[in-house]
This record gives sequence, C-alpha cells and structure tokens, in this order.
Amino acid sequence: MTTMSNSNGYNMMGLVVGFGAVGGLIAWVLQAATGGRLLPFPWYGSVPAVLLLGGGAAGIGVYVLANTDLKQTGRALFFAMLCGVFFRPVWHAGSDFINGALSQAKAQSQLSDVQANTQQLSQAVATQQPRQVQTAVQKAGETTASLVHQSASVTDEEMRGELQAKSAKAVDTIAAAVPKAPEASVESLYKIGLAARQTDQTNLTLHVLDSLRQVENSGADPATKNKAREDALKIQTSNVAPQM
Repeated sequence: MTTMSNSNGYNMMGLVVGFGAVGGLIAWVLQAATGGRLLPFPWYGSVPAVLLLGGGAAGIGVYVLANTDLKQTGRALFFAMLCGVFFRPVWHAGSDFINGALSQAKAQSQLSDVQANTQQLSQAVATQQPRQVQTAVQKAGETTASLVHQSASVTDEEMRGELQAKSAKAVDTIAAAVPKAPEASVESLYKIGLAARQTDQTNLTLHVLDSLRQVENSGADPATKNKAREDALKIQTSNVAPQM
C-alpha cells in the first residue's frame, strides 16, 4: 500500500512538472509569435530553458506556495500549467518564501540568545557586582539589537509581533540595570532603539524612548541623564531605512 501510494505521488509530481514545462513552452511560443524574446538565447537554448523553468515553477507553485489539493487533479494540473506560463513571478515568489523562512529561522535562533542573555543579566543584577552586570548588559544589548534588525525581515506578522514583544522585555531588563551599570545600559538602549527606528518598528522605538526618558528623570548622575537625553534625540532624528 505504501509503495503504491509513493508511486502515485511520484506520478503526480511528474505530471505537475510536465504540465509546468508545457506552460513554459506556451509562454515562449506566445512571446515568439509577437516578435519578442522570452529569454536572451537562440531558440535551441531558450526552449530547453523554458521547459526547465516552467517545470520548476510548477513544482514551486503547487507544492510550496499554494499547497494545492492534489486530489483535484484537473485543477492542480491546470494550475501547474499556469505556473509554467508565468514562471518568472513564481520563481520570484519562491525566492521570497525561502528568504522569509530563513529569516524566521535565524530570528528564532537569535531570540534564544536574547532570552539567555536577558536571564543572565537578571541574575547578574541580583549579585550586586557592577563589572558582571556591565558585561551582561553589553551582551544583552548586542543580541537584542541584532534580533531587532533580523525581525524586520520576518514576513509572518504574528511571529514578528512576538519577536518585538520579547525585545521589549529585554529593554525592560536592561533599563532595570541602569543603577548598576549606567553607561553600558544607556548605550545598549540606544543601540536597540536605533535598530528599531531604522527598521520602522514604531512600538519598540517608543518603548525604548520611554525607557531613556525614565533614566533622564530618575535619580541617576547628571552624566547618565544627559547621555540618555542625547541618545533619545539621536534615535528620534535618525533616518528610517527604506523598506525593500
């Protein structure tokens, strides 16, 4: 039963790729009929190329992007042929899908680092050892700023929101360390706020600015309060990076 099921699956995959290849050939014929060129090759190079590109696009569209119901054979094969005809946007969408998946995986890995460093910072603050707190603040700040940059590339809105929420918690932990390591804490807040500002993450940017204002209005020494005020101004006046 399993062997037969696998055989049917491979047969269907072959049909999908085949119909996609036909779609690619149709696109080439239509372009050639109007005097255009679909690819910058002679016909004997373009035809094999469009067959491969069309077949690949069908596989991407049916199995990756649309997760098509293969039980509806006619609909699935027609969709495969359409993917072959419009292979350029399908390949582009497939590339975006892969980049998004890789960005999400990298962000999740960085989130683990942020959580570990934030926990270490909380423990360091409890030890009453300024040098240890300073080191922990720097690590937490660096990993959180890196996570903020990476989260901007995550396409899943729910996942991106979760990453921003975790980053905000890290900001709170760093802000709580200001009395023990004022210079390192304010500098870390600045790095995170700048990353949020440059990636147009408004809520996180405002959260960091609020933390810096609290430092400015706290009982910290004048140098720390001035630094917090200056860094907040730098974040506010920083240019937002263009969205790709």
